[in-house]
Amino acid sequence: MSSQHDKGRELAELHLGKAGLDSLDQFSPELGDYVIRHGFSDMYTNEALDQRARKIATLASLVTSGNQPQLGWHIRGALENNMLSVDEIREIIVQMTIYIGYPAAFNAMRTMNETLKSMETE
Repeated sequence: MSSQHDKGRELAELHLGKAGLDSLDQFSPELGDYVIRHGFSDMYTNEALDQRARKIATLASLVTSGNQPQLGWHIRGALENNMLSVDEIREIIVQMTIYIGYPAAFNAMRTMNETLKSMETE
């Protein structure tokens, strides 16, 4: 494996947490490899944004697009790796309410609460 691929896996685990990274591999090894090579190795290594700023942008994007499973992975990664606090994640969701409406914001908040609950029971 190349050092670029290794860096991509490292960043994927930072952002998704171990469970999220494992999910990439389980769902489709080929797609997971593409996400790691293209998404994390290529895009997440650009130094224009630090990893915390990337996490905020990613969470906001996932909240607005309604991709709840991936939102849960990224919330878990943010908390496990001390990138953001629960209060900061909650505020990102609240901020997005202006753009996505209350039902979608409640869905995102439910995903956050379910993620927190699953982390407490592990």
